[in-house]
Amino acid sequence: MHTDLPLKESSTDKLGRHIFASEIASGLVKSFKDNNESIVLGINGTWGSGKSTLLNFIINEVEQLSSDIKQDIIVLRFNPWMFSGQKELQSVFLRELVIKLKNNSENLKNVSIKIAEFLEYLNWVNYIHSGAGDAIKYLRNFFKKAGKEKDLNQLKSEIDNILIESKVKLYITIDDIDRLTPSEITEIFQLIKLNGNFANTIFILAYDQKVVETALENQFGENGKKYIEKIVQVDYTLPSISKEDISRLFIDNLNEIFTDEKINKTIKSLNDSIKEEPFIDTFQSLRDIYRYNNSIKLRLPSIINELNVLDFLLIESLRIFNSKAYQFIITNKDILTYKNKTSVNNFHSISTNEQSTEEFIENSEFDLLVKTNLKRLFLIDTSFSLNESTDEELIRAKRVANRNYFDRYFNLQLSNFDIQENVFDNFINKNSIRENEEVLIQIHDKEQIFQFLNWIKIKSKNSEETKHQKIIESILTFSKNLSYTSGIFMGAGSDLSVTLHYTSEMLSNIIELDLRREIIINHLKNNHCFTSFHVADGILYANEKLESNQLYSNDQWHYLFKYEKENDAVFTEKIIEHRNAIAKELFDKILTDSDYLAEDEIRSVLEVVYKNYRKHYEVNFPKLISKDTELVKFLWLSIKRNKMTSVNMTAYQLADYQFFPCFNKEKIKDRIDKFNLDNFDENENKVIALFQNAYSDGFIDKKYYDIETLNEIMR
Repeated sequence: MHTDLPLKESSTDKLGRHIFASEIASGLVKSFKDNNESIVLGINGTWGSGKSTLLNFIINEVEQLSSDIKQDIIVLRFNPWMFSGQKELQSVFLRELVIKLKNNSENLKNVSIKIAEFLEYLNWVNYIHSGAGDAIKYLRNFFKKAGKEKDLNQLKSEIDNILIESKVKLYITIDDIDRLTPSEITEIFQLIKLNGNFANTIFILAYDQKVVETALENQFGENGKKYIEKIVQVDYTLPSISKEDISRLFIDNLNEIFTDEKINKTIKSLNDSIKEEPFIDTFQSLRDIYRYNNSIKLRLPSIINELNVLDFLLIESLRIFNSKAYQFIITNKDILTYKNKTSVNNFHSISTNEQSTEEFIENSEFDLLVKTNLKRLFLIDTSFSLNESTDEELIRAKRVANRNYFDRYFNLQLSNFDIQENVFDNFINKNSIRENEEVLIQIHDKEQIFQFLNWIKIKSKNSEETKHQKIIESILTFSKNLSYTSGIFMGAGSDLSVTLHYTSEMLSNIIELDLRREIIINHLKNNHCFTSFHVADGILYANEKLESNQLYSNDQWHYLFKYEKENDAVFTEKIIEHRNAIAKELFDKILTDSDYLAEDEIRSVLEVVYKNYRKHYEVNFPKLISKDTELVKFLWLSIKRNKMTSVNMTAYQLADYQFFPCFNKEKIKDRIDKFNLDNFDENENKVIALFQNAYSDGFIDKKYYDIETLNEIMR
């Protein structure tokens, strides 16, 4: 943390101020070595420009040079700001001077006594002029002190003689004058006017001339600059800090403030980019740099992985130096954040009724520098160093112009999409497939799987091919934890289907077709679960579309086909082989565990087993419905195969073709007639009742029933 204290050692000088200080100190020591004159020297500079540092350097050099020539000196560093608010800064100053002189050489004890008398005289004069009621009583006590009734000139002459005889040079620095109130600034200059011509005394003042001029003009109603010139014999103006130096000092300090090696590495990798950022023009002094860097030292480490560092640095400059612009961004999130190219936002206006983001910023009340910074953040198609032109690129770069990241910059915490950036980074670059599966399970439990997978696709775009392969294998492995839902054709919209959609898209990042196919084949070979079966089934469906010339680039699994009949046929045969083997294994598992597959999954598997392993199916299907509750379950699966949905209800049909193979309707009827309906729950009784109605009606095609009332809805 930089405390903003002035520098003391020349080794810490970063602006070449020490050379400037050495020249001033050399002139003072040489010029006043052999004479007893007094002088008032002024150091003029803006707030935060390094006046206090220059004072320290000057005094250090004066002490060194005086020692070299065996010149005795006494230094009083007086900072009136430390006594701001106290009455009579003049008295405070003289008391400080008395203490300083008493603590030094023996031959200066007398001068401290004289200055004490000088101080008492001033107190008396001020008291008399105050009009206090006890003035006469005070006068009696004062005049009782023999020898104290001397006029001011006599006292000052005695002080001068002692200083001259002692051959001691007295250096008095008065700093932070521009921090005082206007009345206190006036009092300090009156103090210097009164005491500035002590013999062998050099006053060195540090102030912002414009501030002092204004204060003096308000007090005396005359030209403040001329008033200063009457008191200050020699004036030095601190040279301004160039933009190049500001940029260099900012980067140097930024590289030093973080102790964490990883943060340091990140900052240093961005050094060249930071130098080009327009927000650096906000800094006018070293104090600005230190104030800014102290803030980001506290704020950046906790969120450095969650945000774009360059965006954060710029926004922090607005927060610290222009709170109005900072609030402007927060208030106008919807206007400033990126929308697609059909929108006017972030691009030139395409509507006479709406403003583009550029126009919106241009029409704001801010100066050119602030507008430049705002455009740098939100005009994502400009020529600034961050030149993202799509929402996906903004996500990869974690830019504030993407509304998903926007709130993080102002809350310094994650947004509603509460997934830390290191989770994405580890998923793409570090984790094993097993670790990634666990991550996906946790994300799925938070109902954020689709957004997470979408961001993985975006963020991994430029990754190495081996990392894409790991991501694909991770998603395929995770998919076995998801259930299939056939509510929409081919299960589109279900968690499983959407997850596999991302898997299919990720295949585009694998250059070689043979490697894409190898990834899928290996997964089918090593994972005999329903999702593997579903993957294979989806690939075969894509092949059907290919054969009818209807497989397009946005279709799932199209990246697995070469569009060469013979080549694709060989691949498809392998998929069929694995699909069938998986289906048979799943069929055998539900024989021993009726709940092993979800309802919609069972139907898909049974159809494939019947087609490819008919004898095995015919022998074992009766076992699936041996229990009455299982019979009702498979009746329900048959009914669900054809339904009609409206706003108010869902109606079901039960025609002959809906029954699974080996499902004998007459035998079913006989079993149901013997059921004790009290042994079934409400929903099971609805299924039984609908079957009875459909049986009575002859299992008519396109006849739909309301399952609640059994009324015919339509035919």
